[in-house]
Amino acid sequence: MTRPTPRIVFVHGIHQQGKSSEALRAEWLDALAPALQTAGYAGAALEPDVPFYGDVLWELSGRKGGPAVAQGDAPVSTGEEAFLSEGLEEIADRDARIDEDDVDAEEAVISATTDQGLLSMDRRSNAIARVIERVSPLHGDFALKVLHQAWIYLKKPGAAEQVDAIVAPHFDTGPVIVVAHSLGTIVSFKLLRRLALEGRGLEVPLFVTLGSPLSLRTVRKALGPAFTPPAGVKRWLNAYDKDDFVALGQGLTKSTFADGIENWADVAGPEDDPHAIRGYLSDAKVVAALREALG
Repeated sequence: MTRPTPRIVFVHGIHQQGKSSEALRAEWLDALAPALQTAGYAGAALEPDVPFYGDVLWELSGRKGGPAVAQGDAPVSTGEEAFLSEGLEEIADRDARIDEDDVDAEEAVISATTDQGLLSMDRRSNAIARVIERVSPLHGDFALKVLHQAWIYLKKPGAAEQVDAIVAPHFDTGPVIVVAHSLGTIVSFKLLRRLALEGRGLEVPLFVTLGSPLSLRTVRKALGPAFTPPAGVKRWLNAYDKDDFVALGQGLTKSTFADGIENWADVAGPEDDPHAIRGYLSDAKVVAALREALG
């Protein structure tokens, strides 16, 4: 008997406000479609579902991408500050370019020049963000955006329910290939796990996570166990660029997340933005996995 052709769902990540499902579909396919063709895919043109929650997440975050690096934003809540601080500490621990002495020196400068009451976070967190910014321009600010919107989704009352209400209807029937990026990997994993726990495991021949922050301790703590691949997921491919700080330059392994996940570390994304979706969707390993799953 001929197996049904799987649907495909793209689940986007952070900072997509002001866009739309149509714009994101075009952006992702601009990278993926030519790569699939080069890899020998001769099937029908892809028509992926693209649930768009960017504007909802933006409103939930108070129309702010996140606290600015060592600037005078309004202080974040105690819970968010702890989440941001733990995430920044882990990013600093994992990045060999970030030296503890540089963080200490930056913290001393902030202490001498800026009143704590004018900072959105504690001085050390601001110092780490500044050092990240210095060794990798724009990434200190982007790290805060990633962590801020992850906290909004995972911890702000009612936020996950609003985002899930947009994404979950696209996870109703299988088989379906799920391709998720950045924060979208958290949203997708959480929904697939929930379906499995409810005894409604979705048939997913391929789950692709790209530039995923799932290995961050602060994210795992907020998600809570269990972290095993959800029932129904036949193959989970996690791809990351070693320079992508959102993924901490590490895979989803038994020690960082769970066993049973295939990791691919040789993505070579754009040097100016190794977290960009275009680098992931044109990667040969990712494209080969999608071509195989599409049949």
